[in-house]
Amino acid sequence: MLHRQQSKRVSTKSFLSSGYVSGALLIKLAKHLALMTCLLIIGQPIGRFAVSQIDVFLMVLTAAVLHSIGRVLQSRLLQSERLSSLAP
Repeated sequence: MLHRQQSKRVSTKSFLSSGYVSGALLIKLAKHLALMTCLLIIGQPIGRFAVSQIDVFLMVLTAAVLHSIGRVLQSRLLQSERLSSLAP
């Protein structure tokens, strides 16, 4: 019985850590996408890039959604980790 409980805790911890890493990855991806968008906006007047306003808007929207999903994922996993540590 004890062995079964320990294996369940280990699998839950690995699940939580993988979810936390994927949340961090989404946030990192969103930041890079936002940086690319800034570089596209700066490059437009110089004439390096020809990007429409809708493309810039979609990139900013995608970055915001990815960042929000990553934050929600991290906060929910932290809450569930706190609750599981309180349970006997």
